[in-house]
Amino acid sequence: MATREWFRGFFDDTYLEILTAQKSTRQTRAEVDFLTKALRLKPGGRVLDVPCGFGRHAGELARRGYSVVGVDLSRAMLREARRRYHERERLRFARGDMRRLPYREEFDAVICIYTSFGYFSERDNVATLGKMARALKPGGRLLIDHRNPVFDATLPKRVWYRSGPRIFVLSDLRFDQRTGIQDSTWLILRLGDRRVLRKSVRVRLWTRRQWERRLRQAGMRLIRAYADLKDVAFDTTSGRLIVLAERR
Repeated sequence: MATREWFRGFFDDTYLEILTAQKSTRQTRAEVDFLTKALRLKPGGRVLDVPCGFGRHAGELARRGYSVVGVDLSRAMLREARRRYHERERLRFARGDMRRLPYREEFDAVICIYTSFGYFSERDNVATLGKMARALKPGGRLLIDHRNPVFDATLPKRVWYRSGPRIFVLSDLRFDQRTGIQDSTWLILRLGDRRVLRKSVRVRLWTRRQWERRLRQAGMRLIRAYADLKDVAFDTTSGRLIVLAERR
């Protein structure tokens, strides 16, 4: 089972290798097409990407002329982000904890992509949502890409998958429908290496109704829920739950 602050060591070079093998430039550009439309970004708009990972959305947004700040706690992710996008003039990366965002009414949009929310206690998750809302200008928009707990309750408890040419991952999944907490244990095997790496993850998932209530508490209103980073409406059979909200 994951420790309370499992995320501090999880997003390392091994995870980076798994993640980058799954994400293409073509996919990123299609996702940013959707983001700019859903967020109603105007030319030169300011965007906060938190946590930004290795910077694929932040870098593409900056390439299109938006002013972007990417924040992440992982040194490995930030190192890769800076390596890839150091030439982008309107892009800045900073190391930080999303629970302690210092911004106040500075951004036109905030994005949180790829199940990067819900890592903390319920109290801290709610407080973090409030920090994201506070970072927005009045009328600014927030988009969070997360998982659908109704769908995840139906998933098999053990899954093998391959990531790139060298890595295999065995994921053991446990989902508590009462609490909404999803615990996963990853066993990571790399071709040519006898070691088996073990990683643990704990994420709290909210239903659409819970998101709507939490967003309201943070001074925001839910505009729409999507099934993926495309213009596809959410329903209970969707694997993902993408919430789009606006600050009042």
